[in-house]
Amino acid sequence: MQGSTISTEKAKGDLSTIRVVPNPYLAAESWEPRNTYSSGRGPREIHFINLPTDCTIRIFNVSGALVKKIEHSALAENGTEIWDVLSDEKFEISYGVYVYHVDAPGVGQKTGTFAIIK
Repeated sequence: MQGSTISTEKAKGDLSTIRVVPNPYLAAESWEPRNTYSSGRGPREIHFINLPTDCTIRIFNVSGALVKKIEHSALAENGTEIWDVLSDEKFEISYGVYVYHVDAPGVGQKTGTFAIIK
């Protein structure tokens, strides 16, 4: 019996498929579950999809300040990381444009942008 294997060359090519969903993120997306909380809006989430098995996601504001660092480690079949849209200090982030950087050791890097709007 043989377990799953990961091709480094395929993984390098797959970095181009990394996406942020939804982009832009609206203050109230229709795909989010119905708010079952008695007050407030409920959970806010941004999904990073098609991630390599092991990588670090860093999110920066347009001034270059680090907002959030996420360590992603998952099975080869699960390339999704969910972010609660909170900074490392647990503050809600502002509306605007953000830059993400994905660093996958031995595989490569990917940089992209996403927006959070009202």
